[in-house]
Parts: sequence; C-alpha cells; structure tokens
Amino acid sequence: MPREIQTRREVLEAIASVEAVADLAATQDGHYQYELDLEVIIYGRNYNGKKVGPYVRLLVYDPGEEIVREGDWGGNTFYIVVAGRAEVWVRGGDGEVRGGEIPAGVQFGEMAVLAGVPRAATVRAPPEAAVTVLEVQRPALRLLRKIPTFGERLDATYRGNGRRATLNDLEVGLGLGAELAKQLERVSRFRVYSKNHVLFRAGEAVERLYLIRTGWARLAPAPQVGPRLPGDEARGQSWGEAAGETYVGPGRCFGVEAIMRNTTWPQTCVLLGRAEVLEVSLARLRQSPDLREAVLAAFGRVAVTPEEAARRAPQPVATAQRALIETGLVDGTNLLIMDMDLCVRCGNCSLACHKIHGQSRLLRRGIHITRPAARTPGAGFQSALSPAVCMHCKDPECLTGCPTGAIGRFPGGVIDINAKTCIGCGDCATQCPYNAISMVPRKAPAAAPAGGPRSWLSLAPEPLPSAVEQTEDLLAVKCNLCAGTSLNPPGARREAYSCEENCPTGALLRVDPKTYFAEVGQLEGFVFRDENHAVARHVSHRDPGKRLAHLVGLLGTLALVALTVAGLMSHGLERPLAGGWLDMRWLTGLVGLAGIVGVMAYPVRRQIYRRRAGALRYWMLAHSYLGVIAGVVLLLHGGTRSGGALTTALMISFDLVILTGLFGILCYYFAPRMLTRIEGQPLLIEDLTARREELGEEISRLAAVASPAARELIERRVVPRFLSLGHLLRQYLRRETLDEMTRAARGEFGPVTGGLPAVGREDVLRAAELAATMRRVDALIYLHQTLKLWVAPHVLVTALMLALLLVHIVQVIYFGVR
Repeated sequence: MPREIQTRREVLEAIASVEAVADLAATQDGHYQYELDLEVIIYGRNYNGKKVGPYVRLLVYDPGEEIVREGDWGGNTFYIVVAGRAEVWVRGGDGEVRGGEIPAGVQFGEMAVLAGVPRAATVRAPPEAAVTVLEVQRPALRLLRKIPTFGERLDATYRGNGRRATLNDLEVGLGLGAELAKQLERVSRFRVYSKNHVLFRAGEAVERLYLIRTGWARLAPAPQVGPRLPGDEARGQSWGEAAGETYVGPGRCFGVEAIMRNTTWPQTCVLLGRAEVLEVSLARLRQSPDLREAVLAAFGRVAVTPEEAARRAPQPVATAQRALIETGLVDGTNLLIMDMDLCVRCGNCSLACHKIHGQSRLLRRGIHITRPAARTPGAGFQSALSPAVCMHCKDPECLTGCPTGAIGRFPGGVIDINAKTCIGCGDCATQCPYNAISMVPRKAPAAAPAGGPRSWLSLAPEPLPSAVEQTEDLLAVKCNLCAGTSLNPPGARREAYSCEENCPTGALLRVDPKTYFAEVGQLEGFVFRDENHAVARHVSHRDPGKRLAHLVGLLGTLALVALTVAGLMSHGLERPLAGGWLDMRWLTGLVGLAGIVGVMAYPVRRQIYRRRAGALRYWMLAHSYLGVIAGVVLLLHGGTRSGGALTTALMISFDLVILTGLFGILCYYFAPRMLTRIEGQPLLIEDLTARREELGEEISRLAAVASPAARELIERRVVPRFLSLGHLLRQYLRRETLDEMTRAARGEFGPVTGGLPAVGREDVLRAAELAATMRRVDALIYLHQTLKLWVAPHVLVTALMLALLLVHIVQVIYFGVR
C-alpha cells in the first residue's frame, strides 16, 4: 500500500512543482488566484454538513510497488508524477514488456477517466527507487480545466495516447506492422470532435484520410441546387437538403480513393455525436511510397467507397439506423429492450426492481423504435421500447457534473453511484439525457410487511410507492445491473437482472445493442479492441431456452397423453395393474395431482424477487404445459361417469380452470400484438385513461361554444358515429394510422358541413377528429383491460377447484381406508 503524505503544505508544494498544475498555486497580491478551487481540491469543503473533496492525495510508492494495473477499471482517478520516474509495463506474448518510463511532471491514467476504458498498461515504481505521485480524482477535472496550461497538457496527452492506441489496434486488426505503424504516427493526428461537426463537404478537395475510432457519421450527397423540380415534395426531398443519407460507424475510413490520385469528396460527412477520428495527411503520406502502398492495402479493407456511400439502405432499415444512432441507444453497453409484441403490460419488471432495490429504477416509458424484424422481405416490424433506465453509456454525461465523484465507472464497466459519497445534489440526474437517475430519500420509509401465502392468489395490484416530496437528505439512484444484491451472490457464474428474470413472457431483455440491432452493427468496420464495458449477453429475443421448453412441453404432453390412452385401452380404469391395488384410476389421479402441484408452483415462484429461482418465463411455460397435462389426464381419470355432485362440481371447476387459462394464453398472444399494431408509441393504461378524459372534455368545450347548428351535428351525428361499436371494431380490423383515420373522419363529415359558416364547419370537423381519436384510445384501453380480464375468473375458479380437490382427496382416502 502506498504511503500518503497528509501535510497540506507538502501537498501544496507538490502541486506548485508540477508545471501542468502549478498555476493552481499561483498568487497575486498575496492571495491565491484560484483560492476557492484550491481549497476544495486540497482541503475539501462542507456544504450543509456534507463533505465535498479533497480531490488530490500525495502518495509515495516504494520501489517495485504497483501504481495501476493493466486491465483494471480506474475511471475515477489519474496520476501526475511529482518526484522520481515510474516504469510502464505492457503485456506481451512472453509476459510483461517494459514500455518506457514516466518522468516527473507527466501525467498518466487520464484515458481511463476521459474515455471510460480499462488501464492500458501497468505502471509501477522502479526496483531501485520510490516514486511520489499526485492522485487526482475525476471531480477535480472541472476545476483544473480552468488552468490553461493543464487543459492544453491534458488535451495533448489524450490525443497522443489516443493516436497510439488507434495505431496499436490497426497494427493488430489490419496487419499494418509495427514499423509502418510508427511511420504512420508521424503523418497522422488524433482529433476529438463534437456533435454536428462537418468532417468534410461535397465538392471539396480530399486532403486527408479519415478513420473513425469512436462515434457515428452521416453521409449525404451534395444539396439540391437550381430550381425546384416537380415531384420533389412527393419524394420527401426538401429544398437545399440531401435526397438520401448513409450512416457509417466506428472502424470505417474515408478518402482511400484519393491516396493515388487527387479527387473531391462526393458526399458531405456530418458527425452525429462526440467522435474520435484519426486523420492522415495525404500530402505527407504520398512522400513515402512504401507507407502509401501499405496504407492503401490495409485501409482499403475498411474504406467507405463512393459507390457504397451512394448505395442507400432500404427505407425501413435506414429509418431504424437513424433513430438508433440519433437517440444514442446504440452507444449503450447494456441496454434494456422490451419487445412490445411480447409485453403483456403486467408491470412485473418495475415491481421486481422495486422489490430488489427498495424503489423502482425502471420506468416503463422511454425511447420507442420501430425496426424491421429481420432482413428478409415481408418479415414485418418489431416494436421495441427502451425504458427510461440506465444503459451504462460508453461516454456517460452524468459523470461530468458530480462534485464528489460518487458516480463513476466501477469494475466491470458498470456505471454506479457510491451512496456514501453522494451528497444528493442532483447534478447527475439533470445531466442524464435519458431520465435514468432518480432522487429518493436517503432514509427510505419503512416497507410494508410481505403478504405471505395469502397474497399469492390476490387480485389486488401492488400499492404504488409514495411520491418523493422532501427536498433535503436525498440520494441519487439508478440501475446498477443488480450488482451487490442478493440476486448476484459472490461466485455466481453469470449476472442476473431482477427485471429480466421476472418477466413472464421474455419480452424484456438486457442486450448488447451492437449485436442486437444488426442494422447498425453492419455499419462498423473492423472492431477496435473492445475495452468497454458492461456488455450484456443476449443478442436477440429468439430465446433458445424458451424454444427448448416449448419442445419439451409439447413432447411431454403428447407422450403422457398417449401413454394414458394406451393404458386405458389395455386395462380400463379399475382393473388392477400387475395384480396389486394400483389401477389406472389411481394412476391417472396421482399423475393429475402431481400436475396440479407443479401448476401451483408458478404463483409461489412469482413471489420470489430477491434471490435466483430461474427465469419466470420458463416457469410460465411449465405452468401452462403442466396445466394442460393435468387437465387431460384428470378428464380421462373421471371416465364416462360424472359420479356424485361433489365429483361433478370438481370436474366442472377443473374444466373452467383450463378454459380460463387457455383464454389467458390467447389474450397474452393476440392482445400485445394488436396493441403494437394500432398504438404507435407504447403508452401505459394511466396515460390512456388521462388522454381519454382530456378528449372528452375538449369535445364538450367545443360543443358548448359552437353555434346551435354545429352543436346539433356534433351531439346527434358526430359523437354517436365515432363512439359506436362499429367504429370500435374498425380499430381492430383495419390497418390504418391515427393520421389516416382522423383524415378520413374529417373527410366523412366534410360534405355534411357545407351549409355551415367557416367557424362552425371547422368546429364539426375538429369534433369528428377528436371523437375518432377517442375511439382509438378506447380500443387501446380495452386491449389493456383484456390482458387482465381473464385473471380474476381464473384465480377464483382455481381456488374453488383446489377446495373441491382437497375434499375429494379426503373422501377418497376415507373410503379407501374404510
């Protein structure tokens, strides 16, 4: 362990001795120029009883002692050598290789802080001498950047390290060779650009070769010039805008065609977010024939040719690409995705998050993407929702504002918040563009006692947590992938996420967006060394485990039914088997009872949130198949005679359980798909109900202020027309968007309003539009209600069936013993 020098005078002297940060200790007229910043950095300050800082420590590492280790996550600290020289070691084929040394006054480790990547090398004190370093925490960057010298040094160091890292990856990924990589370093530079930067414009001379290391770009042909042509608007082409766009991702290169000859850019390239770019001067490259030929061969493999840039993706694919890139979803490393065709809107994901963390960190509102379900023609579309929950971004904005460094990138690449150092200022929550960070009371209210077995068959929804009304003593919370919870005990072979584990249909998965969204993954070139981050394991919603469970369930059902029928045909119901007391009636009864016990395991599993018990979607399948098996076997168990009144009631109740269960399966299959077809943006039932009330109030206000003739039309014809059963069924049977439906509604009443004044005419047409919209909202509400309509009857007849079954078992045992 390093030895910390805690004397503030020595820390101040160390800062003054390092040229990059010496200005922090500069004085003028007997006062420090950066007095407040210096106080926070060295001493720390108390804000309303909460400590902020200090942000630096002066550490002495003994000879041979390790300062940072290659591959470790250290995204919250970097170092500046104050005295001595530190050695740099990197892993090689034959073990560690000495990669140089870091003299006094030079910083290291800043790439882990600025780029959010693991340590690229091991740094240790030399065997013969100690090294003194300043350990600087991330929050100090905001203050140190005020010093011009430090900002320039930091940027220069970052660019130099970024260029070396890029060239190292090129050396391995494209086979460039170590010597040629060194030559390329002399004719290239590494730049970092912000969103909407124009990298080059169509028609300009190609002077540089560009290689995107991180970020995304949009290519568009030259803007339209000259007179507007007929049909431009119909083709979606705006005046002065490009007619089509192509998207390009990391690992792709521009300008290779100009290595051998002078040419101009055929497209304009705009960066869609923060991007790191390696730029190679073509003039200097051409001065070295060997290097020129090597770069042409290597970069040609990842070059974006003019022909490729002009080749447009199919419109649905291009639309999905644009949405994924511009919303930033593709830059997440562990993205939560809901397939809305599978989502039954039960809310169990949010409840599971609440159970494991004490407050839900999952809001079922977020970014909606409609994308082709597959690359094959006619494959349909997938409606996917990324809820407002942390996606553990590669370049997280939430880290920039934290004054204490409480939020950072921790081992494994997970973005998390250290509750001990969080002061509840809310800066991270305001910086997050995805509304994924919430402020909650540090001292949570006492939790309600668990419901126990009585709650397993309860129909009442879980009570919502109380609203956060206090403004003091708050804590920032967000999704941390259930790290440090009982769901992920030490030594677990895989990570488990409470929301994903407790989704009954498998609609919700945590995915790696680069592999899940194939339409953007294909935009990348060779993949740079992947140092990031909290990458999820799922690549699609085509769950092989679910398919296997279906196969086992079908084969098991068919096999048991076939064996039961064969046994009944051979032995009948009451002929003893093998000369004993056991006959087919007893055997089928016992098998059916075992099936019922298995069926009832599902509501038990549904109450388990805080430990691993297998994914709920597999329990749901087992529940369904065991119910079918038990139902068929017990029907055969009853034979052709219904028996007494008790037995008849039991068989009827069992039939009702099967029927309500099958109805529930049909609801779970058809209702979500109908919802995604007609709803557009996924909405919660609360949103739909509130919207219906708003529409009703707006129609009432419109009728109240309309002229008598217009009011009569609205009340007697418009409202009855669109709030009819026929128009409700139209929502389910016809494929039309809301805009198409409201346009048709206005067109239907256009001729009827010909005799009205302009104002009255518009009132009637507006009322028709609102009433048609209300019926669309009604259709969505009814579908939401259908998803829960079957639950109450199913639970009630199940409870009745279990009570009658218990009486039946007692009766059978009594008469059997007697």
